Amino acid sequence: MSEQQNQFHTLYLRFRPGLSNFAASIVKNSDDADEIVNDVFVSIWEKRHALILDDSLKSYLFKAVKNRCLNHIKKARLPFADMPDEFTAISPAYAADRVLEGKELQIHINQLIEQLPTKCKQVFLLSRMFDLSYKEIAEIMDISTKTVENQIGIALKFLKENTRSQGGQR
Repeated sequence: MSEQQNQFHTLYLRFRPGLSNFAASIVKNSDDADEIVNDVFVSIWEKRHALILDDSLKSYLFKAVKNRCLNHIKKARLPFADMPDEFTAISPAYAADRVLEGKELQIHINQLIEQLPTKCKQVFLLSRMFDLSYKEIAEIMDISTKTVENQIGIALKFLKENTRSQGGQR
């Protein structure tokens, strides 16, 4: 192994565990997190002649992993049409009309989510679909946690108001 390969291997062994944990906290899947981290290291290896290995390397690695995680989430984001038909497990004791009402409500909620402003919808989906904390969402979207909190509040208020009006029409 060359000296350069040795140094790279040492960097990989030193930073990979922390970067993988960081990525897993964002994407909520350890296999995807490991793949993202490995992709970052492959990219670094390919750019090794242009990179300067100094004290900012750790910060660079974490930012690169964060950006790749964000790209991964954007690619992986499922449209609500691909969500399971039920929000909760439906007991066989429910009457067929209850199941139908639940599906109609879910369709209505999905349509309402699609009406949210883009940023609000992204924050809401990261919170509800990917179960990310406000802090994680703030880091990924490069916004404050207060902005995340406000966007979630706006989304919930909009959904609550418009779901009530749906129920009142019956």
